[in-house]
Amino acid sequence: MEHSEDTIISSRKEDHVNLALTADVTVKSKSNGFEEFDIVPTAIPDINFDEIQLDVEFLGQKFSAPVLIAGMTGGYDNAEKINNSLAKVAEDLNIPFGVGSQRAMIKNPSMTKTYSVKDSNPNVYLIGNLGLVQFSYDFTIEDYFTAQDKIKADAMAIHVNPFQELCQPEGDLNWEGAWTNLKKICNESKVPVIVKEVGTGISGIEISRLEKIGCSAIDVGGAGGTSWPKLELYRNNLPNSLPMDDPTLNWGIPTAYATWEATAETSVPIISTGGMYHGLMAAKAITMGSHMVGIARPVLQALTTDGIDGAKKWLERYILDIKRVMFLMGIDNIEKLRQQKHRVIPHGKAREWLLRRNYL
Repeated sequence: MEHSEDTIISSRKEDHVNLALTADVTVKSKSNGFEEFDIVPTAIPDINFDEIQLDVEFLGQKFSAPVLIAGMTGGYDNAEKINNSLAKVAEDLNIPFGVGSQRAMIKNPSMTKTYSVKDSNPNVYLIGNLGLVQFSYDFTIEDYFTAQDKIKADAMAIHVNPFQELCQPEGDLNWEGAWTNLKKICNESKVPVIVKEVGTGISGIEISRLEKIGCSAIDVGGAGGTSWPKLELYRNNLPNSLPMDDPTLNWGIPTAYATWEATAETSVPIISTGGMYHGLMAAKAITMGSHMVGIARPVLQALTTDGIDGAKKWLERYILDIKRVMFLMGIDNIEKLRQQKHRVIPHGKAREWLLRRNYL
């Protein structure tokens, strides 16, 4: 039985969420690397914990904490409730919220409702999402404008995911012209453009190139969190698929390493996502120079288990953990924290990586 392209896309989006909630979609041998970095503490903080400020300016807006809910889903009926619930959490906490890939609504406009969270949450800062590789196929700049306009996105994430596509039975593997397409998007976009990896990281040399073509922010999307290639393999039963124990699944730059490289290479705002499961990791990333930290699966899990209040409480605890680390460092605001990279000490594999890459 044949299925239309939009039906296949919607089914894949629903599979992604279900597997993220129920399957082991991490690679146990690949951490995000933050355990290989220590922060030099302060014995006498000389600050008042209650007066520590976590507000941050990002893409011209002021947010209450350096945390965003990263794009996860959309494009199938049940995603409408999920996205509206997550947008409600983000609006209440005054942090940005991203939807998953909007390819489904470009192919099937009836799916637009699953991304249009501003109808119920008008004050949320909304980040739209499209895949760069689609512009090497049939997407045009007009499709980009449609994706942004139809959901009133305040910024647009352009995700890059070659390893994920490689593991999809229906994956798109012609990336020819991708840099040209990305430059056109950055030059013509009416809103800030965030270039976003989804789990294998971005190296320093590509960070510099992204700055030159005019992107507004970069999400390093490092290894060590949800493995989208592994998630795709759960869906892919073809004889020539990678086995679940294939060493290639260790592919990628750990989030911590990618964060260090990125903040050394550019003044463009950096977002650290990829296995950021505790506020201590977030504090380390910000100390390295990141502007924001992105979290996805843990928030979705909290929402599924405990509803909107549960997801909100999970994020509030996460933000509190960042504040606790700041207190132990004697730092009373986020901008000061971002200037403390000299207090982050790499060891083990991280130190070896950074030395060999000439970042130490």
